[in-house]
Amino acid sequence: MIRAFLALTLVALTGVVLVMPVSEPPEAEPAAAVDPPPVAVCPVEEGSGRSTTVGIASTANGDGRFTAFAGGGPTGSTTFSTGASGSVAIALADVAALGTAAGLAELPGSGSAAGSLLMGTESVAMDACVSTPVQQTLLAGGTTVSDVQYQIHLMNPYAGEAVVDLIVQSESGLESVPQLRGISVPSRSSLLLDLSEILPGRETLSITIETVNGSVMAAGRYGVGADVALWHSVAPALDWHVPVPAGGSGGDLVISTGIAAEVEYQLDVYGPEGVVEAYQEGVVPARGVTVVSLGELGFDVASAMRVVSTQPVAVFLRTASETGLAVTSGASSTASRWFLPGAGLAPGDTGSTVVLNAGIDDVTVVVTAHRAESAARQFVVPAGTVVEVPIVEGGANAYSVRGEGALVPLSVTATPTGIAYSIGVPLLDE
Repeated sequence: MIRAFLALTLVALTGVVLVMPVSEPPEAEPAAAVDPPPVAVCPVEEGSGRSTTVGIASTANGDGRFTAFAGGGPTGSTTFSTGASGSVAIALADVAALGTAAGLAELPGSGSAAGSLLMGTESVAMDACVSTPVQQTLLAGGTTVSDVQYQIHLMNPYAGEAVVDLIVQSESGLESVPQLRGISVPSRSSLLLDLSEILPGRETLSITIETVNGSVMAAGRYGVGADVALWHSVAPALDWHVPVPAGGSGGDLVISTGIAAEVEYQLDVYGPEGVVEAYQEGVVPARGVTVVSLGELGFDVASAMRVVSTQPVAVFLRTASETGLAVTSGASSTASRWFLPGAGLAPGDTGSTVVLNAGIDDVTVVVTAHRAESAARQFVVPAGTVVEVPIVEGGANAYSVRGEGALVPLSVTATPTGIAYSIGVPLLDE
């Protein structure tokens, strides 16, 4: 069924993962002149027991600026330099104390990415910043059942007003409350829309974010008690890869569509024995959500999923356990080079990088922790398998992953009181 729509050519191979030290991580090249500079929009928060640090990674050794904005203009700004490591960390407390808001990072070059790390006394959340506004995006993974808070953070860093419609489908059907349509997001401002108040008691929510006028970036904020997850909306696509860390099989895969008709999908699984194609086939209801429990797979080691569909969908990884709450999207493409901005910023040196090799050949992969004295490790990842790499001791502003193959990395940040997932940001191959 799906085979006739999208041919899958992945060959499963197994092998032994080899770990080799890398003595000298590559340094960033001087930045070329860019006019205007590439930008990234970040959800941030400062106050009420939570604090944000923005991690920036770049292939360029260059300068940039980070500005927090709210209420129609900037509330604080600072310049930065990525230096030879191609990275820098910016504490929002040094820029502005403004509650929940948004930030705009003007980056040194096109090969750059930014990410937000949100730390609380009992929580940790991480998300890549969004660099390109898209007219239609999808968001799923949250609920509004009792004792949780699910908010949509709409961010407009531009000079003109933006207007947004939210098309929301739940188990109750297509939601028609007026607060979801014609939402005005003023210039250089952001808006929190609390779905827990507007649509309480919903177990499944598929949200299509339609920008009617202007440009808006959107993120989800999902809180259970003091814990919180942070993830951005994504453009729908036909093909998704989702790495899953060891112990993550207790979570869920959330497949969402904005199409007003049923969408067929196929789920392939990358496990310890390689790839199992067509592990599951199913249907996503019109404008709705299908939740796949990963506990059925039974893997105790790192694994990955691939979802291919007959119409565009969005795929998210969600976990809620004693370890903490985490949500992130999958990746709608593979690449040979990735940034994991913000990875390594949390204190404690706990976490990992999960790397999927979705190709048909073994790949030598270099994972680099970018900081004043960067450190790198080199691994051989067999075709069709997943490797989970422990975090490099000493922290970092960001991580990078590179290898000559079809790779997809996921960053895992762990603290004594929380956990966060963040999918990588692909870099265009040269």
